[in-house]
Amino acid sequence: MQQIEQALDTIASTNNIEILYACETGSRAWGFPSPDSDYDVRFIYRHPKNWYLNLGTPKDYVESMQGELDITGWDLKKSLHLLKKSNASLIERFQSPIVYAANEAFANDFKQLISAYYSPTAVFYHHYQLAENFWMDIKDASDIKLKSYCYLVRSLLSCNWIVKDSSVLPMHIEGLMELTTGQNTRILRDVIKLKATVGEKYLHKQEDDLRNLITDLFELIDPVKHTLGINDKDYTLLNTFFLQTLNADANY
Repeated sequence: MQQIEQALDTIASTNNIEILYACETGSRAWGFPSPDSDYDVRFIYRHPKNWYLNLGTPKDYVESMQGELDITGWDLKKSLHLLKKSNASLIERFQSPIVYAANEAFANDFKQLISAYYSPTAVFYHHYQLAENFWMDIKDASDIKLKSYCYLVRSLLSCNWIVKDSSVLPMHIEGLMELTTGQNTRILRDVIKLKATVGEKYLHKQEDDLRNLITDLFELIDPVKHTLGINDKDYTLLNTFFLQTLNADANY
């Protein structure tokens, strides 16, 4: 999208940064946008090397709201600290099906680091907490926001993936649905098809099929949620990558 690319160019120039990777997140990248969904653009950037020698605590993120464009960037150092914690939001960005800008060498190296630092427990509980919060909001309602329901289902499908597969989970809901079958798959695709035709605030009757799908997924993951692996790898690989990226020529 040309408007997004122009906005990223302006942000880079204004802040004297180099954007290393930029992608779409949120419902458009997850596979269930509404006609009025915003564009949730996220990026990673680096400053010139001397910026990192500042003794203070300079701002390590950039935010810009431009109409339907919600754009946020994280500095390289901040991103690597978050990767050490296996931050789910950061990890999923490198699974996005919509990429606006990318230095291929940087993106490929970062994906290798994701595999090295991926912690199933950390990512699982990120999604499990989201699922619990969304469920508390809608479980007793007769009419529910279809948007909230889709967010809830995606988090539960993510948890389901993690307990069944050790690989980094897909970002797109169709990938997560590979581990569902039969009626549940049909229900989800019908919900996604409907959401593509209605606004973000649309309220939908909470039918038994929708409720049963949620309870089934909770029952699948609850018994095994305490058996997942923890990754406690140290900073060695991240430090090497950080220095490598800072010392690289402009545009990597």
